[in-house]
Amino acid sequence: MKIRLLTSLLILYVCGVYAQSVTLVEPGSSWKYLDNGSNQGSSWKASSFNDAAWASGNAELGFGQGDETTIVSFGPSATNKYVTTYFRKAVTIATPGQSYSSLTLQIKRDDGAIVYVNGAERFRTNMPTGTVAYNTYATTCATDNGTTWQTISLLPSYFANGTNYIAVEIHQCNATSSDLSFDLQLIATPIAAIQPTIATFTSLQPLAQTQALVIPSTHTFQMIARESQFYTVGGKVPARSDFTGYIPISGSSTNGYIHLNHETTPTGSISNFAINYSTTTKLWGITTSQPISVSTTDLVKLEKNCSGAVTPWGTSLSGEETRATGDVNLDGYQDVGWLVEADPITKTIKQYGNGKQEKLWAMGRMAHENATVAPDSKTVYFGEDDVTGCLYKFVATTINNLSAGTLYVLKLDSTLVSGAPTKTTATWIVVPNTSKADRNNTYALAIANGATQFNGIEDVEYGPDGNVYFTSKGYGRVYSFKDNGTTAANFITYVGGMSYTIDYGTGTVVEPWGIGNDNLAFDGEGNLWVLQDGGKNYIWVVKKGHTQASPKVSIFGTVPTGSEPTGITFSPDYKFLFMSIQHPNTSNTLTALDAAGTSVKFNASTTIIISRNENLGAAILKTGFDEPAITSIDLSNPIKLYPNPTNAGSVIEVPLLEESEINCEVYDSKGSMVQVLSKGNKHEAGVWQAEISSQLNPGIYLVRVGVKNKYYSKRLIKQ
Repeated sequence: MKIRLLTSLLILYVCGVYAQSVTLVEPGSSWKYLDNGSNQGSSWKASSFNDAAWASGNAELGFGQGDETTIVSFGPSATNKYVTTYFRKAVTIATPGQSYSSLTLQIKRDDGAIVYVNGAERFRTNMPTGTVAYNTYATTCATDNGTTWQTISLLPSYFANGTNYIAVEIHQCNATSSDLSFDLQLIATPIAAIQPTIATFTSLQPLAQTQALVIPSTHTFQMIARESQFYTVGGKVPARSDFTGYIPISGSSTNGYIHLNHETTPTGSISNFAINYSTTTKLWGITTSQPISVSTTDLVKLEKNCSGAVTPWGTSLSGEETRATGDVNLDGYQDVGWLVEADPITKTIKQYGNGKQEKLWAMGRMAHENATVAPDSKTVYFGEDDVTGCLYKFVATTINNLSAGTLYVLKLDSTLVSGAPTKTTATWIVVPNTSKADRNNTYALAIANGATQFNGIEDVEYGPDGNVYFTSKGYGRVYSFKDNGTTAANFITYVGGMSYTIDYGTGTVVEPWGIGNDNLAFDGEGNLWVLQDGGKNYIWVVKKGHTQASPKVSIFGTVPTGSEPTGITFSPDYKFLFMSIQHPNTSNTLTALDAAGTSVKFNASTTIIISRNENLGAAILKTGFDEPAITSIDLSNPIKLYPNPTNAGSVIEVPLLEESEINCEVYDSKGSMVQVLSKGNKHEAGVWQAEISSQLNPGIYLVRVGVKNKYYSKRLIKQ
């Protein structure tokens, strides 16, 4: 249902009927618990387990902080406390798949936790990867002391119609830990509350590149940065914009930083933009911008900065996609070919306690393209963009610090055949990384140890389902697998390597996936967005629930002639998509208006923000042309606005059938009135005419005509 309200100058749209979330498990609920330090094996988490002999009590459960409702035992010794305490709860849910669009589980834990739903693991936080025993300690002592809700989205399909069982094991970080905390809540979003998301769109028909950025009509874009524009501090934005990482400030979806990699040689760079979103104008603005500072004494330079990652602790990782040789500062490390970590607060490459900037030497040297940091804030997956490129895993020694750790490379248990896996299992092989010589030659050591070569790994992403996803540009596939610590399982082609039927609303067509899989990102619904470098340079969306046997593949967009789409990240609320358009043809001449009314010509690398129309751009510019007909106007001779577009003035003409009062104003993109052409003045039958000022700044304007309290609007483009 659409309701239109006319109040003064704003036309607002109110869409949908919304219901509030439903809390299925309240915080402070009663839980069954076992606090005797015993080894419960695996049977305790199953739905069929009999927990009648366990104690029960209301959350918060724990000890040592003074805010517990129920005190649990830590055992007979304060210096050798039980490692694991177990919790279970039965939850009745009626028709979860038909009733709810999603469920959100939130847990407070001190120190680490693993959550199971009906016997299946669905979340682990602050715990090691792989198999966990009853005497396995948490990864680290929880710095929040269990006061912060840890959050994960769960699929309705994880729950049965009727009784479900949630089982949680809480692990201490050491034998002398002073406290333990546990509480949990489960919140469901009713299907009636579903609102359009960024992934709500009708697929485009397959199309070749044109000079336009082509995206669904339900969405719009705003240019936020462009090659050669001036920073607020220090020079101009470089060319070849690649990874476009949104780093939120305190989890904000409207206030944060963009780190923008520049894939340039012989010197690369990282741009740091402080940006914010206005809820009034529904537009993004730049507060400050400047390049990340690089110490030429410590690091010499950056080169060919390609893709990367946003870390959970609020920095970015940037990959140098090069193995060029040279050690200008004679520090024993080759100057380029590394991952680097950039801090948006200090606007510098990070230091790790040595009083100087350092690249991430322990993660090895190669033609780095990408990275993704797992939720444990210690494990990083990354790959090399080369025909011989391998997939790596780095497990840091210290949480939030990637300067030291163990390096692994993936070896499939059987070979690929034209890119297709022939078995679903793999092994992680340790790659030596303790000496400078080891680190300088990581890519060669990996291959020498039998690592599988994946023909151009352009990106890696840690999925919301706990699986790892990565691309092969050359094989035209996105693979996925489950990391079990020292091994990997369920290694499959998730998408690619075949053609898909595209439903574009009024028909279907079969389209080959093609090669060139590049950057990846998951949205809040679990849909995988895949940017394509090559072929038709599509922006693909692989919908949640996709399998190769039952595909769910759509085309969201294609980028202008000569360019490839790069990036890609989302705001925490998943309303905004951040990406770049790299190296479009410099001869492109077509212009397009963005959500701010800016005329954009895609003939240089451009960074944009994409969102649904209702979230981006001033409401005054979203008015339609289906307003009430004006009976006093001669409809056989419509209202005219010319020239339009214009680089000077314009004229509005209104054909009147009878003497009428006319109100006519001009508004800018923020909804501010900038010119009054007529205010309640009477005009005789015939053509009423008025001139629009030639002094208007470039942008998009709304010319609004009112005759006898009925209105008509026309957009004016000032170039």
